[in-house]
Amino acid sequence: MAKEIVLFVLFSIVHLLAIVTITKEDVFYLPSKIIPILILIVALFRSFPTLEKRGKLVAVGLVFSLFGDSFLAIPKEGYFVPGLGSFLIAQLIYSYAFTIDSKIKPVLAIPFLLFGCSFFMVLVPKLGALTIPVGFYISAICLMGWRAAARNSITKPFYLGLLGALVFILSDSIIAYSMFLNREMDRSVASLGIMITYYLAQLLIYAATKTEELDVQSVKNT
Repeated sequence: MAKEIVLFVLFSIVHLLAIVTITKEDVFYLPSKIIPILILIVALFRSFPTLEKRGKLVAVGLVFSLFGDSFLAIPKEGYFVPGLGSFLIAQLIYSYAFTIDSKIKPVLAIPFLLFGCSFFMVLVPKLGALTIPVGFYISAICLMGWRAAARNSITKPFYLGLLGALVFILSDSIIAYSMFLNREMDRSVASLGIMITYYLAQLLIYAATKTEELDVQSVKNT
């Protein structure tokens, strides 16, 4: 697992440098953005046939995240909603992955419900035609956070997955803040904050999955 994480970090840094040195119109921008996620996808799909159900779901979630990254990197109007939709599907897949072998635990939904409703109410006056898509997306990320928190096994994969879900929520919150609440925010600063937290979230969810897979394989081999 160490090799792909090193590659992921190196190529993530490359894209962070691209954010402050080139624009979306540059031919290098889109590849630099998606290569880190491609690394995680390839690493999981190399062992896809032997992955447990949760691992396979996370792999598919990464693929939809890749679609979302690609749509949002296109320097033209009209690609925000497809990008949002791709990430919404990814969040729902992650939510399902976290739900496997877990109880409902409705009490743990309360903080995510409170956050989601509060943040949505703050955003509503600024959303316009995007009110419904953004509302669905906030519901999806809060669902993912709840299901990550409700997992039964309090082990290393649990903590990695929960932290990944929380950092993902933070990343999406920075997107919403910079797009709707503070349009004057420096775009490079916003993009750096978004991508640093986004890459970290995906890496944590990947690490949780791989750690769990290695644990399962270890048990099978004993």
